[in-house]
Amino acid sequence: MALARIPDDLSVIVLTYNRPQVVAMVAALPAGLEVIVTDDGTLPSLARQLPAHVQYVRHDHDGNRASTCRNAGAQRATRPKLLFLDDDVVPHPLCFATHSLALEMYAASLGLLVQKRWHPYTDDRMLFYVHEEQVLWNWCWSGNLAVRRSAFEAVGGFDGATFDGGAGFEDIDLGRRLWLAKQPLHLNRLALAHHPSPHTAENPPPAVLRNQARYQAKWGEA
Repeated sequence: MALARIPDDLSVIVLTYNRPQVVAMVAALPAGLEVIVTDDGTLPSLARQLPAHVQYVRHDHDGNRASTCRNAGAQRATRPKLLFLDDDVVPHPLCFATHSLALEMYAASLGLLVQKRWHPYTDDRMLFYVHEEQVLWNWCWSGNLAVRRSAFEAVGGFDGATFDGGAGFEDIDLGRRLWLAKQPLHLNRLALAHHPSPHTAENPPPAVLRNQARYQAKWGEA
């Protein structure tokens, strides 16, 4: 696969929640991708603003249900490889091809979310990857995460029954279940997405703390 080519086997699923910025974000994605925006918010006019080629999945419920929404987007996708992105990231031009190539060999391709464009090894957030690679599911972040459809479906997708209503940890849970199912994970240092918002690990908001507690209870961790 030539890395300059946009893969025709990749569906891009973008989660949004009351954020009109998603319109510009998906409009900037390369042509040739299947793009699905999945939305749990209260902005019905959003669908009219999206580019014509973008599929739009909106739920008749206002709530922070990231797992349910991403699963719905995956169900709408028609291609064998799924790439989950957040609505506030800017993927590197090679992000799509490098994810697709990795999924030829691995069940999941864990992309990097960098605050600096494009210098992952001088980025404070990326120092985690350098030192903690041995527990790969901890870096399964759905802001930039690609998964083979077959592996995603085999483990039941994201766990909405546990994690809907909070924020975060549903993606790490997915990675852990893939690993336990002996689905190989790959830390993809070439699949970069710029994520300018501050990292919340040091001062997480209540919604993140809720899902952290749910994750710890599910896996019996302190």
